[in-house]
Amino acid sequence: MSTDSDILQRSRETPGAFAELFERHARVIGAFAARRVGIDAAEDVLSETFLIAFRRRADFDATWES
Repeated sequence: MSTDSDILQRSRETPGAFAELFERHARVIGAFAARRVGIDAAEDVLSETFLIAFRRRADFDATWES
């Protein structure tokens, strides 16, 4: 299994690899967002969270595995 760090590093050259992170973490982040902002806004929060993470993936500190 790849670490989050491995996936982020791969996604710098192959942006589609970022989908692995979404698949791995979307359910938990979506559930957290639903508890914090309600079910109606949770999908927007989830989308925005991953959009920002995708755009800033080059800033990730690769010394951390996850």
